[in-house]
Formats: sequence, C-alpha cells, structure tokens
Amino acid sequence: MTETQIAVVAAAFLIAGLVKGGVGMGLPPTAVAIMTLALPLSDALAIMTLPTIATNVWQAFYGGRFRPLLKRFWPMGLTIAAATLATAWGFGKLGSPAAVAWLGVVLALYGLIALVAWRPRTPRVAEPWANIASGVATGAVTGVTGIGAVPFLPYMQSLELTKDELVQALGILFVFIMTALTIALASQGAFNTGNLVGGLLANIPVFIGVWLGQRVRNAVSPETFRRIFLLGMLGIGLHMARGLL
Repeated sequence: MTETQIAVVAAAFLIAGLVKGGVGMGLPPTAVAIMTLALPLSDALAIMTLPTIATNVWQAFYGGRFRPLLKRFWPMGLTIAAATLATAWGFGKLGSPAAVAWLGVVLALYGLIALVAWRPRTPRVAEPWANIASGVATGAVTGVTGIGAVPFLPYMQSLELTKDELVQALGILFVFIMTALTIALASQGAFNTGNLVGGLLANIPVFIGVWLGQRVRNAVSPETFRRIFLLGMLGIGLHMARGLL
C-alpha cells in the first residue's frame, strides 16, 4: 500500500469504529465506503473482515450479559450462518450491486418510518419461531448481498431489549454473520497477503474508535439511543441505496 492508502484505511476504521461503538452496527458499510476512495472494492471487503470479527467478539462480551443473550439468540445466529453459506455457495458470488441498493431502500424506509411514528414490538413469547424466521430470511439476503441488515436489524430493534442488551446481542449475532461471510469470501479467493496484513493492522484504529463510541453511548438516555440507532439504520440504508442513482 502507498502512504495515502494507509492513511485512508486508518481513517476509515477510526470513523467506522466510532459508529460501531456508539450504535453497535455500521462498521462494514462505513469502512468500505471510505476505503473505496483509495482501494479497489475487492480489497476493501477483504480488509474489512478481520477488524469486523474482532470488534464483534469484543462487543459480544462487553456488557456482562453474554451467556443469557447467547442462550436466547444462538438458534438465530446458527440459522443466519447456515442460510448465508448455502445462499452464497448456491449463487457463487457475493455482492450484487442492484440487490444491495434495493436492500438499502428497505432499510432506509424502515428507519424513517420508525423515527416518525411506528414502534414495532415482537413479544418475548413469539421469539422462538420469530428468531428462526428472521435468521432464514437474513441469511438468504446476506448470502446474495454480503450485507447482514434486513430483516435482521429492524427485527432486533423490535425486541424487548435495553440499549446495552441490544448492542451486545448484535455483537453476538454479527460474529455468526461475519464468520459465515469470511468463509464464503475465502472460498471465492478474496484474500491475499496484502489485505490480510492490512486487516490485522486496521484493528488498532478501529478499537480506538469503538472505545470512543462506547463512551458516547454510555452517556445518552435510552430514547436518545433509540433515535441514534434508527438514524444509523437510515444512514446505512441511504448509503447502500446510492447504487440506484
């Protein structure tokens, strides 16, 4: 990498880590969007995987509720991972630009509607079957687009979770998602020595960003966090939808 490319990658992961620490999501689209200013998309996707897995492992354990949340959501995580791999291997290539763009439209519309009025709720009694249904649908979408967002993120926001439980649960489930995506990308030959080294070094700025983002999250009220979370979904959706322009 050139010095300019290294600087862009470091800035991308510092900013993406700040978003991740604050709302519990958004690292891949934020980092990839900035990295593609200086790197090919294929390299950006490969570099993104290691820091994303590392930060999600940290997020999964940070908060003190790992065991009960894992017990509650592991069937969903395994379902997402299995459906992601089955779809990715069946279609043979991740990341259809049109599919990603329309997925962004759906996510942006959901975020906008929920910010204005609609506050969906999924009762705890419905979770055993709803977790599986959401997992199958999310895995199918992720295996085509390479983005774990719909219906996963809106569904998680509808559950009876505190802000810290939501962020920790997202970390647990993103570990399942990113592990499956990494396996799928590896099977398609996406990794080389350069982007693996870049991914390892990117852990430094990304964890600085995550630490700063967590401090911001701890300082806000639950309702403020809800609005920040929905704004994050809206922003990610609009970024993904720009492929339709």
